[in-house]
Amino acid sequence: MRADLRLDALRHAPPGQVIGRELRAVPRAGSTNELAAAAAHAGAPEGLVILADEQTAGRGRQGRGWVAPPGSSLLLSVLLRPALAAAEAFALTMLAAVALCEAVEQAAQTPAALKWPNDLMLLAHTPDGPALRKAAGILTELEVRDGMVAWAVVGIGVNVNWMPAGEVDGRDLAATATSVAAAAGRPVDRGALLWALLAALDGRYAALRREGPGQLFTAWRARLATLGQEVTVRLPVGEVRGRAEDVEPNGALIVREPSGARRRVLAGEVGS
Repeated sequence: MRADLRLDALRHAPPGQVIGRELRAVPRAGSTNELAAAAAHAGAPEGLVILADEQTAGRGRQGRGWVAPPGSSLLLSVLLRPALAAAEAFALTMLAAVALCEAVEQAAQTPAALKWPNDLMLLAHTPDGPALRKAAGILTELEVRDGMVAWAVVGIGVNVNWMPAGEVDGRDLAATATSVAAAAGRPVDRGALLWALLAALDGRYAALRREGPGQLFTAWRARLATLGQEVTVRLPVGEVRGRAEDVEPNGALIVREPSGARRRVLAGEVGS
């Protein structure tokens, strides 16, 4: 681990109720989600966090790669065993998205928003003026038994002190991505951001177990910069164009098409 991400220092911080009680750190991983899923199958308790300094085969949504050189990013996966029906599983993605926004605002003192459904968006200065750019992504994977979530792994990858460049999966990263440090205008301590994130995740998870997903949905919806915007949602087959009008608790995006019809989209890639 690099100097700003010292496991021994993190062990002296007070543990959360659930998340972060056990923290396993590795210098390099193919995918922290794969390590956490293997731990889940082996019977590991919820709250386990697996952290890597470098990720060589990370995955994003829709099977995309996640590039993360050593010492540049915050790369972790959290194992959860929530008492949730499979139909409520999107609450775990909302949990991670809201907690990530809160942690970035605390550790980097920079405003954070979300692009539907779960991309962390920070303000970047571009040749065309200020614009929101992606600084982190979330990938939730789970196992369902008898209609209930048996376990879930929530993977989070954050560009902290590294500005992505080049192309990945045909995307020009310089045109779409940024970092927490660039948005904050200064280097950001990854250890401080990690602890802020674990504390936010733990607090939000306790509230989810105590109160259900209602308040979490309200917080997630309030963070969505996508709402009210004209969007193109790219689907596996075709696309939907219109105004992003609302969202539903299961994560569905409601798009008002030019014809006036309302389309309900459960999964897709949003572009302007």
